[in-house]
Amino acid sequence: MAALVLGGCSVNSGNSMEQFKSQQWQLAGAKGDTFTLQVAGDRLAGRGGCNRYFGAIEQIDASTLTLGPVGATRMMCVEGDLSAREGEFFGKLGQVKGYAVAGDRLELKSADGAVLLTFESRGAAR
Repeated sequence: MAALVLGGCSVNSGNSMEQFKSQQWQLAGAKGDTFTLQVAGDRLAGRGGCNRYFGAIEQIDASTLTLGPVGATRMMCVEGDLSAREGEFFGKLGQVKGYAVAGDRLELKSADGAVLLTFESRGAAR
């Protein structure tokens, strides 16, 4: 099993990390058990299109986090364009510099504040 490693990045936020950690998240529009994200303690984990990914999240101060490095299993995707969509997802995850939580939505943002990924809550974290 090989691993994909994305470089670490800083995440700036005015949101409570507890809002982020308290939910299981799924990429808006994703189906089944794909493109998920969950934080437990100082660990980030989830599923891409075909592979599981994992990494570290460290809260530096009230508004700064470190995300990564992030690794992933490297299973072959056999379903249509799922491999390309997963590559795009992992690429955007590696660019995250900020986030916002509003109700049941989580937005992961770039350094300039552009929304890279939007997630919807799947309920309370387990």
